[in-house]
Amino acid sequence: VSFPNPEEPGAIDLLMALAERVGAHVAIANDPDADRLGAAIPQADGSWRRLGGDEIGWLFADYLLSQGTGDDRLVVTTLVSSALLGKMAAAHGVQSAETFTGFKWIGHTVLEHPDQRFVFGYEQALGYLVTDRPLDKDGITAAVEFAEAVATLSAEGRTVLDVLNALAERHGVHQTRQWSVRVEGSD
Repeated sequence: VSFPNPEEPGAIDLLMALAERVGAHVAIANDPDADRLGAAIPQADGSWRRLGGDEIGWLFADYLLSQGTGDDRLVVTTLVSSALLGKMAAAHGVQSAETFTGFKWIGHTVLEHPDQRFVFGYEQALGYLVTDRPLDKDGITAAVEFAEAVATLSAEGRTVLDVLNALAERHGVHQTRQWSVRVEGSD
């Protein structure tokens, strides 16, 4: 690919074509330094679509919040990400925080709340923190956890699209769109 960031349109087209050929349940991609996670899913008509960073975050939140109990749990996101995570946290009876852009702020927020159990943090730019350490985005751990979530859904007879639709029904439609500009050179 010309630019290997799964955020970029076209970067995972070959992956989606392979996933379609083999009948995969999901297509997963990391960027070259493996701190971001991109994913695509099959649609009802057989085509594939790339998930947005917020959509992946919502699926993670739904899956991870359903794995435990306790009102001492904490999820964190940033102000450039969707407000849906806060609504999901409230529905699960857990704490949520929104902080400045960047994972250093997510980590800082976790450290500021030692009395709470950190569950999940994300930023819409395909950065996910699905464990309590290291306090930075980790695309490898996120890929494993995402594959597990999709496998669990599949075993239940559900899809990622089913979960996204259920979240929209439960919390309202949250539509986001990413726009990025790549600039080369000092001009």
